[in-house]
This record gives sequence, structure tokens and C-alpha cells, in this order.
Amino acid sequence: MSRFVGERLMAKGLLRAPVELRRYSQGGEDADSKLVFLTAGRHALVVTVSPTLFPGIVAEECLKAAQMRSLLGELGAPVLEPLDTGRVLTSTYAVLPYRRPLAKSRGLRWLDRRRIVRHVLGWLLQVARRHCVACDLSPYEAALQALRRTAATGSPTAAGAATAEAHLTSGRFIPRSVPMHGDLWKGNVLHGVPPARFTLVDWRGSALQGFPVFDLVRAAQSFGLSPKALHRELQLHRAALGCQVEDLMVYLLGALGHYAARLGQMRPSLFRTMADDCVMLLSRAVTAA
Repeated sequence: MSRFVGERLMAKGLLRAPVELRRYSQGGEDADSKLVFLTAGRHALVVTVSPTLFPGIVAEECLKAAQMRSLLGELGAPVLEPLDTGRVLTSTYAVLPYRRPLAKSRGLRWLDRRRIVRHVLGWLLQVARRHCVACDLSPYEAALQALRRTAATGSPTAAGAATAEAHLTSGRFIPRSVPMHGDLWKGNVLHGVPPARFTLVDWRGSALQGFPVFDLVRAAQSFGLSPKALHRELQLHRAALGCQVEDLMVYLLGALGHYAARLGQMRPSLFRTMADDCVMLLSRAVTAA
């Protein structure tokens, strides 16, 4: 693998010497996990290779990232552009510039959170301001139907979906779409290289015409924002989206329904827990003083 990647990058003029890759399995040793290789040195690289069971995963992720980068324009700086892509044996692969992950030690982790989270929140707001567009009701209708089939009876998500469906048909709901990462938790946030203040990875679940506020709620959940802090961000997003308070929960549930219909390898029980946590956090934030 080292020789293959090195020769490809040397042929492109991106390297002057061969590389030494060491295997680093980011998703564990499961048969459906991507293989991840790293190089050392000043200009470190990350090489991802699709698993045998799903040989097109890396190519799909690269395509979605490229589409998002193109749509966002200057706001696409956090989306990494591969140095090389292709196929090795039956699997697709990508070579990406290395970006440093957030610190794991307690003190440094706190500093990283303070530095990075404000840039992530600011970026999400700019995406909403510049790329929010009106859409029809059908994506929301389909999403809520999928969510109703997946949510546990009596759960916060099921109760929210029932209320959302009533609001959807009231004539007062304002359907909107925005570009959506879809899995914006701190594990997918890395340090950036100027002009990007941070880097976002794992775009396989992204959507060019996604649902507002989902990425915001997921980021707030992962980075530990208080309901009051999330309330302030929601107020800014409401102004950017031109929506009512009641629309916010419908936007969130629309995104959850979108992913309920696309669970893939995710366990339904894990999805239900994540969905309930998101619904409860948004509910607390909306009413926070």
C-alpha cells in the first residue's frame, strides 16, 4: 500500500520520496469498517480504503464532500479536498492531508473546545444565512412518516413527531432546507489549516438540501453546550431562517426522520436514544431564559 500510494503521489508531483504508511483502524476491526493508514512527518497524510463488504464507501464520501465544497464556495474551506482518489484491488480509496484531532487530555480538551466550538457555531450560522432556501412540504412529510415507524411508543421523539405533524398541516409551517453535514459531533471535527479554522470529516451522510438546526443541535449535544447557550444560537438561526419557534422542532424531527429511513448499519436502539436526546435538548433550549 505504501509503495502504491507513494508512486501515485510522486507521479502527480505531490511527493518527492516514497511514503511509509502505518495501519490505523479508526473504526475498529469490523468487516464493514474503513481501513485508515497514516504517514508521519511534516506533511502527514491519511489514506482511507473502503471495506471489502462496501467497496464504494470512500468514493461515495469523496463525491459528497466535493458536491458540498462546490455548493458552499468560500464556506467550503472546512471540507478537505483529496490529494488522490482511485481504486486499489476492488476497493475505492482516498489520500487526504492530515489534520490534527482535538486534544484528549482534560486541560487541552477544554481549550480546544473553547477555540473550536465558536468557529463551528459561527460557520453553521453563515451556512444558514447564505444557503437557506424555501422547499416544499414533501421531504418533511416523508421524514415524519419514517420517524413514526422508528420511534418508540411514548418516547419524546414519538410525542414530538405527533405535534410536528399537526403543525405541518396547520398552514403556518415554513419549510426550509439548508446544506447539512448530518453527523456533526466532536469526533468529526479536526483542527484546520488557514483559512479554515477547523476541518469537518465524514460527509457520507450529508445532504445538499438538508434540514435546518440538526447540525447545530448535534454539535451542541457533543460539545456540551448548555440549553441557555443553545437558546442564543437558535435565536440567531431563527433570524437567518425567517422561521417561527414552532418550526424549529419540525426541522429537527425532519432530519431525524430522514436518517430513520437510512439507518444502514446503525442499530435502531442507538438511533432512538440519539433522537430522544436531541429532542429533549432542543425542548430545553427553546424554553431557556
